[in-house]
Amino acid sequence: MKFKKIKVKNLRSYKEQEIEFPEGSLLLSGDIGTGKTSILLALEYALFGLQAGQKGTALLRNTEQTAEIVLDLEASGKLITIERRLKRTIKGVSNEYASITIDGQKEESSLTEIKHKIISLLGYPEEFVKKNNLLYRYTVYTQQEQMKQIILDDSETRLNILRHVFGIDKYKSIKNNLSILLLDLKSGSKILQGEITTLEQDKFILEERKSKLTKTEQVINEKALELEQKKIVRKDLELQIKDLESKIKEKKDFENEVEKTKITIINKKELSATLNREIIELSKSITEVPNFSEKEYSSLIQEMKEVKSSLELFNNQFIETASRINSFEKERLEILSKKERIFKIDICPTCLQDVSETHKHNILNETESRLSKIKKELEELKSSHDSISKSIERSRKNISELEEEKTRLEILRVRSEQIGKSKLKLIELEKQKEFVEEDCKKLFKHVDDLKEKILKYSIFDNKFRVKEEEMNKIKQEEKFAEIFLAELRKEAEISKKEIYFAEESISLKESSKKKLQNINELGDWLSTRFLNLIELTERNVLMKLRVEFSTLFRKWFNMLITEESLDSNLDENFTPIISQGEVEMDYSFLSGGERTAVALAYRLALNQTINSLMSKINTKGVIILDEPTEGFSETQIDKIRDVLQELNAEQLIIVSHEQKIEGFVDNVLKVSKHGDISVIGKGAP
Repeated sequence: MKFKKIKVKNLRSYKEQEIEFPEGSLLLSGDIGTGKTSILLALEYALFGLQAGQKGTALLRNTEQTAEIVLDLEASGKLITIERRLKRTIKGVSNEYASITIDGQKEESSLTEIKHKIISLLGYPEEFVKKNNLLYRYTVYTQQEQMKQIILDDSETRLNILRHVFGIDKYKSIKNNLSILLLDLKSGSKILQGEITTLEQDKFILEERKSKLTKTEQVINEKALELEQKKIVRKDLELQIKDLESKIKEKKDFENEVEKTKITIINKKELSATLNREIIELSKSITEVPNFSEKEYSSLIQEMKEVKSSLELFNNQFIETASRINSFEKERLEILSKKERIFKIDICPTCLQDVSETHKHNILNETESRLSKIKKELEELKSSHDSISKSIERSRKNISELEEEKTRLEILRVRSEQIGKSKLKLIELEKQKEFVEEDCKKLFKHVDDLKEKILKYSIFDNKFRVKEEEMNKIKQEEKFAEIFLAELRKEAEISKKEIYFAEESISLKESSKKKLQNINELGDWLSTRFLNLIELTERNVLMKLRVEFSTLFRKWFNMLITEESLDSNLDENFTPIISQGEVEMDYSFLSGGERTAVALAYRLALNQTINSLMSKINTKGVIILDEPTEGFSETQIDKIRDVLQELNAEQLIIVSHEQKIEGFVDNVLKVSKHGDISVIGKGAP
């Protein structure tokens, strides 16, 4: 990783500033309080944001409401830009915005997601996402006072910090978790012991239940066999009763047939009596009558036709003569009227001439002649008319007499026909009477036959009653047997369920027993062998790290100290031991320069140890030293040159107010303060 550039706005004493990080070593030079360390804090905030326990008010300029930081860097071969903003609210100062741009692809995400990406790009282990940025603090940038503090802390606190930094706090976590697990196992063991307390007693009760079930099932089988036998007997009785019912039904049918036949006999007798009465009455109604002659009747009809024809002819003649009489009478009356007019007329109404007496007498003679002829014709016609009228009267009388004779003959014919039919009916009635009387005889015989059969079938009534009593008895026995068998089966079913649940309970308890055994074995193994293994592993890892750490610490301490008689190493708790000859020297009694040398040597040794342990992290080429020469003598300051050359870091940033350091680095940035605003300018090394 390499820092490229950082822009800050309203950060601590900075109003707005942009800083480019050149290649090689860089010194941020300036008096105390000018804002050098603020740049280092800006770098840390840009990478990790606000850390647990860190207040935003320590970064945001007091007179401003927001602060912005943009950091450009290179990591894992990618160009990365990180942007963060702080905002002051009523509740305090907090992160307002964060984004990360990787090779031109900008992503605005949550603070946690961005931290995930940065941790990944820096090559830090994933577990450091949830931890404070200790790995960065103890490899890249550590305030000198913090490094002195780790030396002054008690051994347990220091070991915990180092475990954390080295990434081997997992061993302690394993032991802590192991303690919790052992407590859980112990608690679980007590619960399981309580669960299996009645296991043997449960087994004994289970065997008793199984024995009882076996006996019950044996009784069930016996009773089931008895029940089947009763069912066989009952089915055989049902067949017998069914056969007897069939016989009784036949007997009942015979009895019904007798009743029906008796009714039929009564009906037949009534019919015979009715037929006898009809025969007597019909015999009385048959009397001898003259024979009817069809020839005579036909001759009469022919005669009637002829008489009616003559009558019709007479009627026509009568009408004709009457018409002629009326015509002559009309003509006579007209002539008489004309005769009277002629005697009275003097002048002709046509020609208006006088009518002479002669002419009148001529006309009168003509009229008298015509009247005479008419009178003669009328006398003849009236005579003929009277003769025709008499002939008509005779014909009508003759027709009346013939009609009477016809009626007599027709009555005679009808009567003859009726008597013939009555004779035929009488013969039919007598035959029917014979048939009815014959049927009665047969029916009487049929009744006698049926009575014999009824008497024969009467024995089945007693048999049916006996078999029905047997059936009721066997059904009752079968019912009681079924109830008893059902109770036994219910009892067996309950026993099976009890056995099932008991077996399940015992199985669970056996499982609990086995689990208890496994837990006890696991607890013993965890509390002895596994715990010893973890402690041994941790001791070996710590021992290896302490050897490497101690070697590097001695190396850097010897480079920084001017007193050759002083020696250094680390004890098992990674506490620096400074000795002079055989005498161990307390850290608090060392001079200021010596304490700074111890802290710087510890820091550099820790840096190299971590980089060696975690070879894949991308920050091992970057080192930031904050006031590394505090309390140093001129000679010690000169030794810093050798230290810097020995470090051979890809990017080295030093914060110091010592002007002599400017000659040890490739680049110098001057930090000054104008009023309450920090300003950075370039300076010559």
